[in-house]
Amino acid sequence: MPFIPFLYPMALPYPAQFLLDWFLAAWWLWVFLGLLIFAFNLWKVYIQEYYKKVTNPWTLLEMHIPREFTQTPRAMEQIFVGIHALKNSASDLEEQYWDGEVPLWFSFEPVSFGGEVHLYLFIPTVRRKHIEALFYAMYPDIEFTEVEEDYIHRLPATAAELYEKGYRMFGNELLMDKNPVYPIKTYIDFEATTEEREVDTMGPLLETLARIDPREYLWAQILFRPKVENFINEFKKEGDDEINKIRETGRFVRDPGGKPILDPETGFPMYSIPSPGQVEAMKAIDRKIGKPVFDVIIRYMYISPREIFSSSFGRRSIFMAMNQASTESFNKFKHNVLAWTLAKIWYPPYIFPKRRAAARREWLYDKYRQRDMYPDTLLEAPLKMKLYHWGFNPWKVSNVALATDELATLFHPPTAAVLTGPIIKRTDARRVGPPAGLPIYGEEEEELPGLDDDNGK
Repeated sequence: MPFIPFLYPMALPYPAQFLLDWFLAAWWLWVFLGLLIFAFNLWKVYIQEYYKKVTNPWTLLEMHIPREFTQTPRAMEQIFVGIHALKNSASDLEEQYWDGEVPLWFSFEPVSFGGEVHLYLFIPTVRRKHIEALFYAMYPDIEFTEVEEDYIHRLPATAAELYEKGYRMFGNELLMDKNPVYPIKTYIDFEATTEEREVDTMGPLLETLARIDPREYLWAQILFRPKVENFINEFKKEGDDEINKIRETGRFVRDPGGKPILDPETGFPMYSIPSPGQVEAMKAIDRKIGKPVFDVIIRYMYISPREIFSSSFGRRSIFMAMNQASTESFNKFKHNVLAWTLAKIWYPPYIFPKRRAAARREWLYDKYRQRDMYPDTLLEAPLKMKLYHWGFNPWKVSNVALATDELATLFHPPTAAVLTGPIIKRTDARRVGPPAGLPIYGEEEEELPGLDDDNGK
């Protein structure tokens, strides 16, 4: 193999020269391998998109609440426990690389058209019978109707067309302020005593949706995907590590710099007991990681005619409603300022602010319409990025992980405490009973939830 001296600033030992010459001489092999890896990942993106959109069609349902509805979010938590049992994942190489199977997700969508509030569920069609069975078991009086035309088609297909028609928009996704192993407040913290008025955690959200101008739109998505086994174990380990970190922090008396203070007589670190806040934090984390957990994306859009558009309302409306479950001691939601539809000259990277803002609008508007979760492959994220859409990590768009009780706090059928006002269109009469034809687990043609073949085989 020829020695290539001009590539070396100085003579190298013979083994190093030999290896480098061999590496350079075989450049075609590395190019081929790189192209092969790229083609393989491109195939994965294609086949997974096919699985999401074609192999598994989706159904949009609207939820109708009776006037005398009184059930608490506790029943909704049990529904989320059942939904978590429906999780799926590729069990062999064929399902992973040929069928493109990925964990399916669900979406609860409280939306408002000029103050007219609707509650939608966007679910995989293969899971419809299971979802309806879970709801009717807990809420016998609730009603669902299939939506023939998706409400997102009321507006143009792209953000650019939306702006051409004289509208403006603000959109964003929410992140968690701390490590997601820390919980937010749950409905249990809001449960009233006999002397107090009952509080519904859906109230602030529904009131916000109901009090917009007739020409405005305010849409929200709570997309959630059950964590599969390997990610469940990782999340539990992360929670245990955080508990140990808190325990270690409270074990010693420390100086302002964080170093343990030594006893002047013994020379050993001075011990202290954990503070009440630290004890509560450890209990809260342990309680959360002991429940079924979902990966969650909270996405929302505010759309309005240009003459009445309020960017301030867009930023604070859904954010305020969601953060009624926040707590400074544990966790809360925050804006994802690196992904929202605002881009100013003083925001990094400080160039092309108008083009960056337009790219962010297109990206988020498309994400909302497609109900996309986070990317399932390394190549999917850059392929779906928009030109000039800089400033955030596309491989980790959201860091939100919520347990069943946290999800039940954010979304559940609203109770009479909220329905007393003219917020949501309600059913006038109580249903006699759940509709016929619901799946009965163990029937000949139905397998147990979570064990059925998602490919319809």
